Amino acid sequence: MSRIFRFVISIGLLFSAGCTSLEPILASLTPPTPVPTKEATPTPAKVPTQTIPAPPEAPLLRVWLPPEFDPTAQNDAAELLAQRLAEFEAGHPGLAIEVRVKKSETENEIVNTLSLTSVAAPSTLPDLIVLSRPDLEVAAMQGLLHPIDGLSTSLEDPNWYGYAQELGRIQNTGYGLPFAGNTLVLVYYPELGTIVSWEDVFTSQGRLVFPAGNPQGLVGLSIYASAGGEILDAQGLPTLEVEALKRALMLVKEGVSKNVFPASLANVSTEAQALQIYRTGNANKGILWILDYQSPSDGEVTPLPGLDEAPFSYATGWLWALAGSNPENQQLAVELAEHLVAEEFIGEWTRAAGYLPTRPSIVEDNDRTTIAIIESAHPIPSNDVLAVLGPLMQEALTRVLNGEQPEEVAESVAQKLR
Repeated sequence: MSRIFRFVISIGLLFSAGCTSLEPILASLTPPTPVPTKEATPTPAKVPTQTIPAPPEAPLLRVWLPPEFDPTAQNDAAELLAQRLAEFEAGHPGLAIEVRVKKSETENEIVNTLSLTSVAAPSTLPDLIVLSRPDLEVAAMQGLLHPIDGLSTSLEDPNWYGYAQELGRIQNTGYGLPFAGNTLVLVYYPELGTIVSWEDVFTSQGRLVFPAGNPQGLVGLSIYASAGGEILDAQGLPTLEVEALKRALMLVKEGVSKNVFPASLANVSTEAQALQIYRTGNANKGILWILDYQSPSDGEVTPLPGLDEAPFSYATGWLWALAGSNPENQQLAVELAEHLVAEEFIGEWTRAAGYLPTRPSIVEDNDRTTIAIIESAHPIPSNDVLAVLGPLMQEALTRVLNGEQPEEVAESVAQKLR
């Protein structure tokens, strides 16, 4: 009974509060009246979305060049190269060629950049790169390049000069397509008459300059090789044959005795120093790289004379090589390299840039001087050989320039290799 009594009392208290107190409660329980819109918009039926496949990514070829081949430079050779690259791009719709100029102010700097990139960001490696012959050798030996053999037969083309063909090979494997050449030559003032031999050099008045203090010893090694001296023995190791070395050093002694080779040559260690001495008139004959020769202001040019009548000089060059990590781009990169060394382009570009020609077909038959210079050119020895023989030749030249006897110097220097 007590429960029923309490329930009745609660109901009574609720109603005693008045009907107005219910309105908020009732209002909270009643849904609001919809506000009519001007137009009722029906909900559209959901249409299934069609998946459109993304177009394939356009191919990108990355090309690295040293500053001397910058296609944006303000000169004729650069414009020709830029046009040639644009032609290839236009002939391959959708293709983009990205050119980057990489400075290389120190030895092997570009190779070090390649090595670091191959580890840190291999996808950004260049598909195609121009390397000097020494850098090509280092990069190939470090496994940073792909052989071009098997991807191209261009290096087997008979329309290459022998020196250029050999520059493209590392241990009998093709790694590069020759682009530009350079070799040692003899330059002299035109008033000296015609100079074609060492006898002509010694009978003409005035001094001759060359970098006798250069640790590569290329001038001395060229003279030594012209005397029949071998730079590798039967086991393939660096060597200096005593008799040929004596003959080369006897030539130096003759030059000293006739005041053609001053003792100060031992202090000339770079080609830039030799060029400056020649151009300032402190020497009227010089052994320089043909790339540095400017006609006609630098006078006459002739092949570097040899000891056995035939001229002989060492040559180097720059080559296109494959370094990219994307195998799908390799064949396209090879096609671009072949496009850039094709006869119809390389002839005009070589003349504009002043490099030694790499193909016989781009040299005029009546250009006897250029032909003679090229025929005297031989590929530069390998880095390992120069690292051993270069300093020894530098030592030998310095000692003879300072008055030591060629026979004694040749014996002692050759002994160091035994």
